[in-house]
Amino acid sequence: DIDPDRIGALGICASGGYVPFAAQTDHRIKAVATVSAVDIRDLLVNGLGRTQGPEVLQTLLDQAGALRTAEAKGQTPATLNWAPESPEGLDEAPVLYREAQDYYRTPRGGHCNSTNEWVLRSIDQIAQYDSYAMIHLIAPRPLLMIVGSEADTAYFSREATAKAGDNAELFTINGATHIDLYDKDTYVTPTTAKLTDFYTTHLTA
Repeated sequence: DIDPDRIGALGICASGGYVPFAAQTDHRIKAVATVSAVDIRDLLVNGLGRTQGPEVLQTLLDQAGALRTAEAKGQTPATLNWAPESPEGLDEAPVLYREAQDYYRTPRGGHCNSTNEWVLRSIDQIAQYDSYAMIHLIAPRPLLMIVGSEADTAYFSREATAKAGDNAELFTINGATHIDLYDKDTYVTPTTAKLTDFYTTHLTA
């Protein structure tokens, strides 16, 4: 049986945006934690580090409308890759994308059922979503956001915890990048220890 008074939720990467978003209004979730959280809307609309101009979104939205019409006429949905399929040409790419290729598109973290694709016309719906728009509503329930000190996505968690209020804690793992927190024991060990303590403290009857 599930104890409705002891429900915790954990989100990693994009689900580090989805989980707080759900918890904003779902009071059944009593403790919320994230690891290497990403607001997927912000990432796609503004680019990593918010270096992407507004014209990119406008072009994507034009494409989305055309693609919806094409699909209605029976054409196959157009897709883009989440992670680069090959390391070729990534020498100057942000660390996140180099690591994503090494993790998701190799035996390290890849799966035979993964298509590594997202449907391009869904950008018009993603653009309406905001992971942390009402993150203050999680309070007074506890929120823990864990990041690597070297993660190029860490700004998402820093901003979210600042916006959330006194119930929120930002916990930094020194030396770790975004994807280091997925499977490298040096960084996963202190991460899981912190999560264990967090859930034990806040979900123990």
